[in-house]
Parts: sequence; C-alpha cells; structure tokens
Amino acid sequence: MKFLVFADTKIDSFVQMQLIDLARSLSKVDKMDVSFSYHSNLERDKDIVHVSQFWNPYPREIQLEGWKSDVYLRSFGTQFHTEDDVVWDTLDQLKTHPHREFLKQVLLFSEDFRLEELCIVKRPGMAHAFKLRKETFQVHYNREYRKHIQNKRVLDALFCHIILLANKRFVAVPPQTQQLYQDLRPTLTKLTSAHSTKDIAESILQMAAIIEQHTELSDMKTAYRSFSDKPQLSDIENNTQEFDDLTRNSETKTEKSIQKEDDKDGKEEQEKEDYSSWHDETSDPQDSFLQMDLDQGTNTDLLGEAAREAESGDAVFGSVQTSAQSTDNNDFNTQNEHEAETDSNQSGSDSKANYPYGEVNKNVTEHFVPAKPASMEEMAEYEAFQLEIAPFVTQLKQNFLKTMEHKRTSPREDLHFGRLGKKLTRLATDKNPRLFRKKTESQHELDTTFTLLVDCSASIFNKMEETQKGIVLFHETLKTLRIPHSVVGFWEDAADATTNDQPNYFHEVISYRNSLHQSGASIIQLEPQEDNRDGYSIRRMGEELLKRPEQQKILLVFSDGEPAAFDYETHGVLDTHEAVTKTRKLGIETIGMFIANGEVTEEEEKLMQNIYGPQNVVVPSAKELVDYLMPVLRKLLFKAL
Repeated sequence: MKFLVFADTKIDSFVQMQLIDLARSLSKVDKMDVSFSYHSNLERDKDIVHVSQFWNPYPREIQLEGWKSDVYLRSFGTQFHTEDDVVWDTLDQLKTHPHREFLKQVLLFSEDFRLEELCIVKRPGMAHAFKLRKETFQVHYNREYRKHIQNKRVLDALFCHIILLANKRFVAVPPQTQQLYQDLRPTLTKLTSAHSTKDIAESILQMAAIIEQHTELSDMKTAYRSFSDKPQLSDIENNTQEFDDLTRNSETKTEKSIQKEDDKDGKEEQEKEDYSSWHDETSDPQDSFLQMDLDQGTNTDLLGEAAREAESGDAVFGSVQTSAQSTDNNDFNTQNEHEAETDSNQSGSDSKANYPYGEVNKNVTEHFVPAKPASMEEMAEYEAFQLEIAPFVTQLKQNFLKTMEHKRTSPREDLHFGRLGKKLTRLATDKNPRLFRKKTESQHELDTTFTLLVDCSASIFNKMEETQKGIVLFHETLKTLRIPHSVVGFWEDAADATTNDQPNYFHEVISYRNSLHQSGASIIQLEPQEDNRDGYSIRRMGEELLKRPEQQKILLVFSDGEPAAFDYETHGVLDTHEAVTKTRKLGIETIGMFIANGEVTEEEEKLMQNIYGPQNVVVPSAKELVDYLMPVLRKLLFKAL
C-alpha cells in the first residue's frame, strides 16, 4: 500500500543538479543545496533550499517550471528580501492566538506574494515560471476551496478565497465568514501593497486583533506553507565558533587581550622564545630580525603526505611568532578581518578541506580487503574464462602490435611537413617538392596505466559471472601488452552502516605491482555484496592513480545501477557526477560502463549521461559485456600510441 504519493516518487538527478546550480547562482552561496520536501522554504543556517513535492504529480513541463519557481522564490526572494527575525517574532506573538494557523498561513502567503512581484521586477526572466505557477495555483486552490466548503472548514475556505482573490479570480466568500471578511478587508488590501516583511507583519497583527473577537470560528486545519524554524542558541554558538575559526579571530587579538593573557600566563610566556619582525610600522629592526632557517621542498617523486617535488617558481611560506609592537596606524581592523577570511579559505578551512571526498561522504570509513590465494576451483573457473576470451585477446594484441609497427616503420623523409631536410635543390627542380623529414623514433613504449573499478553491490548477483569474463578480458589483454593495471571491487556494508559510520570496502584482486606476472584467478573472488557509494570510490581510486608515474591514466568503472548507500539516495548521482568531473580535471580519463538487465531503457541512458557525460557505454546485458568492452579497449589503447 502506498500511503503518500510523493514518498514513492523518484526525482530526476539531472533536474536536481540543474536546480542546485540555479540556487547557487541566485543565492551567491557556493554550498547551497536543494532538497525536495513537503513545503517550499529556505533553511538559511543550513544553506538548503527546499522545493515542494506539490509539483510531483504534474506533467514534466509544469513540474520543472514549478520547481524553478520555488528556487527563484527562495534562493533570490527569501534569501535577500525576507527579514527572518520579523517572521519569527510575529509567529511567537501569535502562539497563544486561537486562530494562529490561519494568521500564519496568511502571513506566509502575503510574503510569498510580495516576493513574487519583487522577483519579476528585478529578474524579468523569472516571469514565465511565476505565470505558470499562478495558473496552476488558481486551479488547485479553487479545488481546495470547494472541498473546504463541503467539509465546513470555513477559515480554510476563506484562506483559499484570499489567495484566489489576490490572483484575480473571484469565488464567493463563505457565508459564515461574511462579517469577518468585511472587517478584514481594509487590512487585506494593505497586504497586497506591502513593501517589506515588517509591513506585512504589522498588518497580520492588526488582523489578529480583529479575528480574535470571532470566537465561534475554529482555527484553520490545513497547512499550505511553512517557514524555517528559528535556530537554537546552541546552533548559533556553534556557527559563531566556526566563523571565528574561519576568520582567525584568535590570531587577530587586540592589544588589551594580549596584555591580559600576558598577566595571566606570565610564566609560560617567559619560557617561550620570541622571533621579532620588522616592517614599516615599527621604529627599527630588532637584533633577531627573521633569524631562522627556511628549507625548500626536496626533490622527490612522492605524492603522498611526505615531501613534495620542488619547482623553480616555488615560494616559501613560514609562520613566524612575533613580539607585539605598537604602531602609529591602527585602522586596519576591517581589512585584516577580510584578509584573514580569504587566507583561511585558501588554507583549507572551508568544507572542501574538511570533507575532501564530499560532505555526503564525511562519515565513510575505509577498509581494504586483500586478495586471497586462489583455490583450485577458482583457478579452474578462471582457466575456463581464459579459454573463452582468448580469441578476443589475440585479436586485440595483433591489431595493436601491427599499428605500433606501422607507426614505427612509416616513412620519415620526403614529407610535406616536419623538420627541414638537407635536399633543398628540389625547391628548384620539383613542382611539388617534399623538403621535410621526421626524426627517427625508437621502439615505441606505452606510458599508460589502467584501473578497473567494479561495482560489487547486491544487484549484480545475476550478472557477476559475465562481468568476471569482461574483467578477465581486461586483465589478459593488458597483461599481454605489458601495461600495468589494477582491478578493484567496491561496496558498502549496509548492515553495519550508521549515521556516524559507513564502512566502505575495496577488494583489490589485481594489484599494480603484480599485474604483469600474476594469474588472474583472484578475479573469481569478486562477489555480490550490498550497497555501492560510487562517488567516494571514484575519488579514492583517482587518488591511487595519481600516485602512478605513467603519463596517461585511465579509470574504467563497471556499474549496474544508480548509486545507493546509507543516506546517499538523494545525492548519489550528483556526488558521483562531481567525483567524475573532479577526477577528469586531475588528468585521469574516466569512463563508465553500465550493464543493463537485457534491455536498455531511456532512464538508464539518461542516468549514465548525467554521471559520465559522453564518455559512457551502456551494455544491454552482461552476456554482451565482452563484445562492448573490445572496442572500448581498442580505442583506449590506440589513443595511447
């Protein structure tokens, strides 16, 4: 049984990515997120725009424009033109009112109505979405009005009447509220011409005094709109602490605070060693002016947390503890704070530095599973797979070696372009002289490495055998051509996943160090497990590829469905798309291969397009994986030549 329609509705990930980009552009907040909720509102403290599930049942065109109008209204309207404190204070004053829900709904509708007009004036491009929104709401509230009249919910019906009247569509005032409507009419007129949230709040409080006299009317039962909750004091303190850390307030202390700390911890300060510095504001340089050793990075090819490779343009940054000096000019507070905040962002204090694998993966714990020695059964099964794919391996090898040989032995002289040769007399004797040559190449060697990342989620249980054949083709082909590579299965343990701990496993069945001489029987050890967190896995394997010395690095991903893990359903596709984009920016060619269940649907094609862009391959069934993998490997290998 389905209790709620929206609970089973699947949101298009590409649409969500569009809405997130739109919200970030309009709100000027880099980390603004979009969530699908029952009502549309803005959580300013969490940087989340909530768009309404109200639009889910509508056709695609109306649905998209409706969500866009929600984003316009919140990320541009509410973000810059709503005074949250005024709304919260007004709602606090209405807490004990007998008709508080009705007044709250009128308050929120009036604010949205004002914001719509403001958005259209400041951003005319939003007019189309708001026009469609208004037409849809007219039909919806007309239907709601009739329902409330039948159920004798008079204040609910009056609220619908107010909305329809504001949108220039007239319906009769509910008979029981005729007198109330006449009393409220002057105040309602003021709401349509309000210029600020404060103006609306004042009118609502006037309405509260009027409607309080009508004790015979019960309060409104339906909630059509909502507003974000007021942040608690603890949240404000946490945010203040984070802001202080971000702006380095602890490092820009005033002279008084420094003096207090000196008095309190005098003994400790005496034991500390001071390094004095000099600049234009100090009277004279001290004796120990910048006396310290500065070391430049050592020459190394390590890419981990050890020393980095030095470059000719390197600048050395050192942190120096200086003694406090009085200056003649002290009007740098604002500038210093701004510079401190910018420096903090550059040094990695933002969320990207705190969550290098994405905020949705901040609670992931990593576990590596080494390959076990292959059993007799695994070796026998591998040999059977090897015999089956041997013709494909031979074909790839022959085509590749012929291409390499042709390139190596192709004519190097008498060319139309290249280096200028010595036989320049042809310029006078020939009508179409070939005066150029190319430098003779030595034996061409591939400077390439591969990583194959295999989705080991539970949904691949009926495809694993055919998937293993594709992995065997991958391994045997690269092994024959002496190209180092690795094969890694990944999954998340759904049974042990909690809010604070999501264990993710990497099963390396073929390693770089042994890939050119080890048997691939350990590939058979890959088995269906539970969930898959693709974005995190792609980021981690990208890091491992960056450690490789080869120039060309290729990451190939086998997957059979949309990413699904603990608290990952909403942002799984978006996180994976961001991981692919980031990995490609690092110079790693990332290609996705999707294994369908016998027939490729439009949704599956669109999913892969959303995640990997044009560099994706959709395989109709696992049985055809080898046939589809052949041209992919051929293209990648020839590209490396």
